[in-house]
Amino acid sequence: MSDLLVLWDLDGTLLNAGGVGAELYTMVFDQLFGRSLDALAPMAGRTDRAIILETLELAGIAEPRRYVDPFIAGLTARAPSVREAIALQGRALPGATAALAALAALSSGRDGAASGLGVRVRQSVLTGNIRSVAEVKLAALGLRNLLELSIGAYGDDHEARTELVGVARRRAAARYGGSAPGADFGGLSTVVAGDTPLDISAALAAGARAVGVATGPFTAADLRAAGAHAVLPDLTDTGLVLSALLSALRSASPGGAPGDP
Repeated sequence: MSDLLVLWDLDGTLLNAGGVGAELYTMVFDQLFGRSLDALAPMAGRTDRAIILETLELAGIAEPRRYVDPFIAGLTARAPSVREAIALQGRALPGATAALAALAALSSGRDGAASGLGVRVRQSVLTGNIRSVAEVKLAALGLRNLLELSIGAYGDDHEARTELVGVARRRAAARYGGSAPGADFGGLSTVVAGDTPLDISAALAAGARAVGVATGPFTAADLRAAGAHAVLPDLTDTGLVLSALLSALRSASPGGAPGDP
């Protein structure tokens, strides 16, 4: 029985938060600096640490790095207040709940063996969101209990997304290490699924399998060009999703067609 770590991006891959993330930034900026936020740095595929820093630079804040941690603290404090807005304005993307549930069913050795796949899946997130905001988004949209958030990696863990795969691997190995072959989650024993080229590059830099999901601002062709091992048009075909993710246990060549092993 082999262990597989599947790490999901959130925004644009599993869910759409209805623009609430940008609203949070505006509220915290006003709280810290007493004025409105005129411009927000690009967010797609980036970590909150990187977005905050560039946003503060754009706003002309002197010594912007000194305010990154206070800004994160402000986001953390305000995150629970936007759960209702996310539930009203946001949505889980089509097929996301079914895909997560299908993988969650493979979390025990018995289910993995019964499926004939010989794999036990550990499922979490690799997201640019800080953890408190990620939890609120997932809980508001009914996805929270399908994921092991304690072994994920978040935008408050590191500024560079390429570092987050290692963070998640270390957390998963600390919890499950030694339980099965591959429980250090090295190489293709980790899969990253996301909707931006930055998700793909983070996976490839860590030697992990990269699965693109073309439900965000980038096309399937963009994700293939970034080097994705497989690209899904969306998550609506659960069988296709499982094929793309679980074939990480076999060697794969970058640039495969949707669902290719």
